[in-house]
Amino acid sequence: MEQETRNRLFKFACIPIRILILVLLVLFASNDTFRYIATGLCFLVAATFTTKYIRKDMVGGFGGHAWWHPNRLKHAFLYLTTGVLLLLGYEWAGFVLIGDVCIGIYSYSLKETAKSVEEFKDSIPAF
Repeated sequence: MEQETRNRLFKFACIPIRILILVLLVLFASNDTFRYIATGLCFLVAATFTTKYIRKDMVGGFGGHAWWHPNRLKHAFLYLTTGVLLLLGYEWAGFVLIGDVCIGIYSYSLKETAKSVEEFKDSIPAF
């Protein structure tokens, strides 16, 4: 898949899906069944991000180089935090994932302003 196609998928699929997850969590967190299912999914996502980071899996979700690899632990932490808060019954836990969306948009904007992906791939700043 070409880089331009992956960029479009990130902008028009990945970011909207993250926002949709956040909205669904906020709207339906008062439903116990939904909250427990969402908790399990948040733990699964956190475990997946952590595993890929530890294994240094540099393939992104749409194929190609995972330029956002250094941020995988941040994503994992936010999903783990959301899962724990949901498990504890906090209905506002979904708002934690605003940070996940912001990290994605910020990292992408940095990548787009870099001269090349090769130059950028190891220089994502730590927060």
